[in-house]
Amino acid sequence: MKAKDFFRNSITLAILSSVLVLGGCTITDVTSSTSGTLDAVTPDVTLNRFVDIRLASIQKEAAQGEGENLEALAELMGKKDKQAFSFWVHENYDALFTDLEKPSQLISRIETRGNELI
Repeated sequence: MKAKDFFRNSITLAILSSVLVLGGCTITDVTSSTSGTLDAVTPDVTLNRFVDIRLASIQKEAAQGEGENLEALAELMGKKDKQAFSFWVHENYDALFTDLEKPSQLISRIETRGNELI
């Protein structure tokens, strides 16, 4: 691994750890991929809790069709193709976010409308 990549991954890990610790999460397993992104497994962050906390960011990224919160949501929902998931959420933005009364409804709407497509 190049020193530059190691340094970038170390800085990214430090930032991610700080954010999670300050947000009340603990990291139990962190691995880096060749793209330099990090995957964190946090036992105390469930799908519902993630959507509760990140709904505004998820909605903003859904309008744009991309973003780290959409990728994390795809991961938590077991979607293998995060890019396809982000595209699908963007294309179905109105159906997913109109009259959304509580964050858990978003999960239900994605599961109901997208299970066969994404």
